[in-house]
Amino acid sequence: MISKSCKYAIRAAVFIASKASEDVKLGVKEIAREIEAPTAFTAKLLQTLNKHKIVTSLKGPYGGFFCEKYQLNLPVLDVVNAIDGLAIFKECVMGLHQCSDVHPCPMHHRYASTRDEFLKTFSDTTLLGLANDISAGATFLTNPD
Repeated sequence: MISKSCKYAIRAAVFIASKASEDVKLGVKEIAREIEAPTAFTAKLLQTLNKHKIVTSLKGPYGGFFCEKYQLNLPVLDVVNAIDGLAIFKECVMGLHQCSDVHPCPMHHRYASTRDEFLKTFSDTTLLGLANDISAGATFLTNPD
């Protein structure tokens, strides 16, 4: 449903948010290592997240990526929108351009409620909520060894 790029971007944003209470600025290499993504690819995603004000970056020897207080309360939907756009929550699962309640594709009625639930989940879930789960040790961003 969401792209691999978007999955990495969500992981990066959540990792950065999980470090907000430590008041540290994270480098691209550290973030890439933590989210298990290539460094150059991670840098590009972080630029996009910074451009959309989902994370903040400072340049220079004391620079890096971090979340400001207001950014912690952003919904995960903002990350999805920045990377993939919101079309995934509106498009026909079978790719038909005229799919609707009036003219449904074979999957429309089965998929529409699931798609709407995904949208609600992404809208209601904040970066801080996910970061707190990580900090509490209840969830993880990396695969087990």
